[in-house]
Amino acid sequence: MSNGPPWKLALVGTVAMIAGLALLFVDWNLDQLATFVAMLFLARGALHIVTTSFTGREGALSALIGCGEIAVGVTTLAWPSPTLLVLVVIVGVWALVRGIVDATVVLATRAGHGRWIIRVMAAILEIALGVALVARPGGTIRDAAVTLGLLVVLEGALEISVAVGRGRHEPEVRGTGSVQSLASAS
Repeated sequence: MSNGPPWKLALVGTVAMIAGLALLFVDWNLDQLATFVAMLFLARGALHIVTTSFTGREGALSALIGCGEIAVGVTTLAWPSPTLLVLVVIVGVWALVRGIVDATVVLATRAGHGRWIIRVMAAILEIALGVALVARPGGTIRDAAVTLGLLVVLEGALEISVAVGRGRHEPEVRGTGSVQSLASAS
């Protein structure tokens, strides 16, 4: 998750929410779904990299997430003629890895996260959706699109939630810093 300004994280989340809704409500054929999912991962990866400040553990993880999403997008786009199996396995494995890593990081650093339980629950849902994608490779295109849509809406909602939480916390930090600088100036 991006560690840049809250509005940038909210932008990434909003893009995810819109794309997730499109995945849920559009009737896709396989080529359209594969291309849309590939472009979604490329866009989200680029947005994560562009909105990251690259400082600290969260900056490094955000950069890795961005690079991973770009890799998933390129792999999906470059596959000669992706089958539904290829698409759901690539995205399902990515969701599993991302969910496991996110849950592990949040649990290891929960003292620094005010809403760590929400993030762990979201990671568990992400893992469940990844398992659903990988475990049902013989499903229909519609099933895959709905599962992918739910996964992307979940990620977008989590990013917007974190951005709102940071936005509420940021003025306090700014206010504290300016009071300290005024106190040290006098």
